[in-house]
Amino acid sequence: MMEDVSLCEAWVQVSHCPVTGNEIKFSHMWKKIHQAFCEREIGSTRTEMTLSSRWKVLNKELGKWRNALAKAIDNHRSGENLSNEIIQAQMWFGATGQGKKSFNHTHCWEVVKTL
Repeated sequence: MMEDVSLCEAWVQVSHCPVTGNEIKFSHMWKKIHQAFCEREIGSTRTEMTLSSRWKVLNKELGKWRNALAKAIDNHRSGENLSNEIIQAQMWFGATGQGKKSFNHTHCWEVVKTL
């Protein structure tokens, strides 16, 4: 769980860098993400490739969650609060996958939600 948060933080740091912006090449980007990740996770044995693979999984899940949450917010009814929207988003998130699972990456969502 903490490795996922560190990966998200490293990805945000590198991909939203005001100096390089979106001008950075893909391979160089993952070198920088790996470096930023290793600064957070001292002693990690993760490689650029394993981080990139993990990010693909996380990014897909975070995208599905963003869509489910947006749908819940769009369907907000008077008298409902954020808890109701989260519950509704969990239902829509589960309905989008074949395994009917719930969203388990709120720790990562907190890192990337404002992007």
